[in-house]
Formats: sequence, structure tokens, C-alpha cells
Amino acid sequence: MPASDNLVRVLLENSHEGIALIDHRGCLRQVNQAFMNLSGLSRSDLVGHHVLRWLDQPGDDDLLEAIGEEIWQSGLWQGNINRILAHGAAFKVDLKINAILPHHDGAVRNYLVQARPEAVVQANAENNRSQSRDPLTGLPLRLLFEDRLQQSLSQASRHNVCVGAMFLELDADRLKLIRDSLGQTAADDMLREVAVRLDNCLRTSDSVARLSEVGFALLLSDLKDPLEAVRNASVVARKVYESLMHPLDVNGQPVELKAAMGITLFPQDGRTPSELLINAETALNHAKSRGWNNYEFFSAEMTETARKRFELETSLRLGIDRGELRLFYQPQVDLDSGEVIGAEALVRWMHPERGLVPPGDFIPVAEETGLIVPMGSWVLRTACKQIYEWGQMGLKPVRVGVNLSALQFKRQDLAAQVEGLLKEFSIDPSMLDLEITESAIMDDVDRAVAMLNRISALGVKLSIDDFGTGYSSLSQLRQFPFKTLKIDRSFVLDIDNNDGDAAIVSAIIAMAHSLNQSVIVEGLETEQQLNIMRGLHCNEMQGFLFSAPLPAEKFTELLQAGRRLES
Repeated sequence: MPASDNLVRVLLENSHEGIALIDHRGCLRQVNQAFMNLSGLSRSDLVGHHVLRWLDQPGDDDLLEAIGEEIWQSGLWQGNINRILAHGAAFKVDLKINAILPHHDGAVRNYLVQARPEAVVQANAENNRSQSRDPLTGLPLRLLFEDRLQQSLSQASRHNVCVGAMFLELDADRLKLIRDSLGQTAADDMLREVAVRLDNCLRTSDSVARLSEVGFALLLSDLKDPLEAVRNASVVARKVYESLMHPLDVNGQPVELKAAMGITLFPQDGRTPSELLINAETALNHAKSRGWNNYEFFSAEMTETARKRFELETSLRLGIDRGELRLFYQPQVDLDSGEVIGAEALVRWMHPERGLVPPGDFIPVAEETGLIVPMGSWVLRTACKQIYEWGQMGLKPVRVGVNLSALQFKRQDLAAQVEGLLKEFSIDPSMLDLEITESAIMDDVDRAVAMLNRISALGVKLSIDDFGTGYSSLSQLRQFPFKTLKIDRSFVLDIDNNDGDAAIVSAIIAMAHSLNQSVIVEGLETEQQLNIMRGLHCNEMQGFLFSAPLPAEKFTELLQAGRRLES
């Protein structure tokens, strides 16, 4: 006997599931021990005899006819039968009969019979249910959702209807803030309430599942046609957002949620669960790129965009490791003396094939993927090293501003990292200026105050970047140790034609000065803009009017030449 046949026989005999092989005439050709136990008959009583010897029970005539008809049409029958053993014991058996091993002419020659006591099936099903449901919310987990999606697609194919799959993602930062401020129990209560609200937005034929800590999936079944599918999915998306935007009561605190959603439809976007789930996630990422509380339907163009983005992410990851990043410096000029007194360090990526990649192409990818953290660490270290090298050259000291991303600012070791670099390069701490955006500090004010105070205690200067684009006010900024305020370029672009922008900039400068903060205006490009900013008593400027960002060697030449801004 071949070793493979012997292995199959051993596996069959050790299976706890009853297994039998019958031929096209209905005769049993092979049975295992579990099948004999279920039948109450010996091998000799079964093999070579018709399967009816095992199946035939009083009152089963209709069942046997139904089994034969179903197998003839689809090649599969599955259901329950009653078994009564010789000693009178009665129980239900879960039975599955599959057509297998077609002959070369296409005709079926054999059938596989699988049988298990229904009690075992139910116990296994209960165990599977406990493992396939989220213990917190009671919602199905990914495997169960994918199984339901597959069933829905099979049914939709038979009835020529559509199916919708939707991915929803909550704002993870908001959940973390709730957990940190109100406790784990409050965060759990919030997620349970989200699950209830999502379920209430659906029909009884639809379902919702939990895929991750902040990720949920919704299944919309039996949508009659593509137009109805789009219409219904849009209605559900709007209902979901309306439901989630209504504040949740968490420990007596009203909590507002933010979410984004991606939607994909069968059959137009894909015909398999894996295709649809990938496309739903692609649409979700597009929705998130537009900001929270948006939803997007999948389109083929997104796949191409996603492919290009993945390629860019992969190249950037390799580029950081291969040393392809460059640091450029844009001069900051004192408006009274015209002297260069500082610079903003701006990262650039010199791709070996594409050349200089615009920051607008790779910075968003770095932020979304977390690559902004190692990139930011490289920028901080390189800037500190450059301050040291300019000092070694005997050049007049200039302050270098380094942008901190929100992710970088959240790192617990940030202050220690800065302190370590100051010691490593033995530089004057006041020559390092860390720039932080409003949004990065307003998410968790108490933590931000503590971190900024630790950094300020090192002697490092701190600036609030892009002021005016967030929701904070100067009165809120009193609690932070900022020395400089940078006015966003959006207020400058049309300042010579827009009295409203001029009034806003004037008020910001006056209020900043009242807080003993100096003001830098970004994006100056014309003489007229320069004259207006001088008239408003702005302290410093940077922009293409004086200089574009320069590589280190060119900025060094500018310092050596003592170039100044003409009056």
C-alpha cells in the first residue's frame, strides 16, 4: 500500500467525525470508526451495502427523496437526520453529502458523507461564536464578518442584486484622550454606545462588526441595483454621522466623536470579500485625507492613487535609511536692522531617480505612516549639528527653528532627546528654536504645558507655528512658555488688497507684543507686503522676497557675505 494511502487511512480512522465514501449506485465503499459508532453497525454490515441501510428510518421517505434531488441538482446536501440505535438510543446527526471525484467524462462517480452528532456541532458552534464576537461590544469580529459578507455575495450573485461594505474608523486620538482623562471604563462604555448606535442605523438584514479598537465594518445586503446601492449607502453614512455627532454621555461628560468612512459596492467594485475589503479601506483612507466626518465611495482611480502612495511610502522609508534627506534653511530677517538672525530648517528629499521631491508630496505620507517621527529626529539632530559647525567656523550665531510634528511632540522622551543633543554638540540652547503648531498642543493641554516647560527650562526657545489656522486664542497661549509667534502665510498672501487680513494681522501682533512675544511673519513675497508688515511693527520676516530655502553650504555663504535686507 502506498505511504500516502496509508496516511489517509490513519487520518480517517483517528477522525472524531464520521466519514464514509459511497459510489454512484449509493453503495458504501469505505467507513471509519466514528461513522460505525454513529450507525451502531459494524464495518461488514455497512461496506458493500446501500447507504439506505444506514439512512433509512421510519418516516424518512420524504427526506430521502429531498436528499437525492438536492444532490442531483447541486452536488451537495446538508442537514439533520434522526438516528435510532438498536438499543433504542435516539439523537440527531448533522449530515453533509458532497459529490466528489468526477470521472474524465464529467460524471460523478463517488460521494463523501460527513456526519457528527448535532450536540457536538452545537457545542463547536457556541465555541466559535464566543471566539468570533467582540467581548466588549458583542459585535462580530473580522472572521465572522467576512463569512457573512461571503454569504451575502453568494446570495446577491444568485438574485442579481448589490451589496455594500463600509469601513468606519473613529478618531483614535479622541479615544485615547477619553481613556487618559476619564479612565478605561469610560472608554469602554463609549465604544459600547458606538456599537449600539451603529446597529440602530441599519436594517435587520444588515450587520455591523468590530474590526479593531477604533475600526468598524457595516454590511448592507440585498440592494436592488447600483443606483439604489449608492443611494442607500449614502443614507446610512449620513445616519451614522448624525448619530455619532450627537454627544455621548460618558461619566456625565458630553463627548463628541469624529469618524471617517469608506464605502465599496458589489459587483461593480469587486466580486470577492478580499477585493471589497481592500477597496473599502482604500476609500476610507481617501475620506480621512479630507478630514474627519467625511465618507468616500471607492473608485478605480483610488487604486492607482493608493499604488503610487504605497510606492512613495516604500521609497521614503528606504530613503530615510539611505541618507537621501537634505536640510535646507530659509533665512529669518530682523525688520529693523535687516540682518539675518535666524533660519527655519526645512527637510527636503533628494530621490535618486525623481530628483528633489516636493515636501507636499512626501510630508503627508510621512505623517500618515509615522515616518515623520524618525524623519523629525533626523532633522533635529542635523540642525543641532549645523549650529555647532557654524560656531566652529566663527560665524555670527543664528537661531535655527525646527518644526516638531504632532507625533513627535507626543513622545515622552522628547525633552530628554533635546537635552541629549544640546550636550552632544555643546551648543547654546537659545540658538535652537522648536516650532509647534496649535493643533499639536491643544489636544492635551496639561501634558503640552508640562512638556513645553521641561524644554523651556533647558534654555531652548519655543515658537507657536502657523498661528491663526487653529482654534486657540492668544489668551489660551498665556499658559505656554512661547517666546515667538509665527503668523501663517495665508494671512499675508492678499494683505495688500484685503483690509480684513491686515486688521487681523495687526491685532495678532499687538496682542503678541502685550504678552512679550516677538512675531515672525511667513511668506513675504512683495515689497508692498514688506512695507505693510513694517508699518504694523512686526519683528521678523521670512519669505521669497529675501531668499528661498537654501542648502547648508549656500546658507553658509550668505552668512559669510553678511547679506542684509535692504531698507
